Amino acid sequence: MFARGSSVDIEKLRPYIQPRPEAHYTASRVYVRNDRAAILAQADSENFVSMKLVKEDGRWKIKDQAWSNVALQPDLVYAMIPPADGAFRRAGSPWASVAPALDGGVAKQRGWQMRTTFDESFLYIRLESTDPLPAPGSEAKVNDGNRIDTGVPGWPVMRINVSDQAQREYVMNAGANIGDKATFDEHGKANSHFHFVIYSMRLERKDQQIFGAGAGLTIDPLVSAGDRFFDIRIPLRCLGIAEANHARIVVGDASWPKSAVVSVEVRRYQAQ
Repeated sequence: MFARGSSVDIEKLRPYIQPRPEAHYTASRVYVRNDRAAILAQADSENFVSMKLVKEDGRWKIKDQAWSNVALQPDLVYAMIPPADGAFRRAGSPWASVAPALDGGVAKQRGWQMRTTFDESFLYIRLESTDPLPAPGSEAKVNDGNRIDTGVPGWPVMRINVSDQAQREYVMNAGANIGDKATFDEHGKANSHFHFVIYSMRLERKDQQIFGAGAGLTIDPLVSAGDRFFDIRIPLRCLGIAEANHARIVVGDASWPKSAVVSVEVRRYQAQ
């Protein structure tokens, strides 16, 4: 049963939905926080599903679901239902109080800067651009030679090292891509394409994606972009951090074995 306001248009699907008593799903991870829940399940060897549920009228109902042909990483549930705002967000996200990671001259030369901090809930990463950034979902312009350019700098692949009771390494890709949406005439016939800017990030560990988020025609609560900034929030539990007080986090570019451009130990945000 689907919740009100679900991303699934159940009325359009109703004529095609038939009972399937033979279908069985095996849950691999269930996470509940207040009146929301996330479930990862497997239908067979090639079909995996993630579902967001909400409690509505005293019953759990599906808010959203997504299918995959590869197994889902268990810590995905913490991105599906992010934690409550931490101290940094409650303070209004005061980025001006967070030191830049790059020397000013290096940042000017490369056209980008990075700032990062964490609190009890999230690791925050702000990627900055020297030049103004196009808004998410805005039209991507076609340049000479019919080449479409996002107008966004090429931020490097980032490496996130976590040390607490064990050491773990994560990889984060963040940047901008081009989306393509067909446009239609008054008769409902596709007549052109609308190319638009999508900001996206992807967190991986050992070549397995934990979660991804994007800002384009729709916005994920874990990312935002505009002006000169691309802001990313990574739930600490997606990094295997259960207790922020015992964690050491280092963020740098992923130029193995050592960072070539930037490597910074992330400082925990302290409310003023």
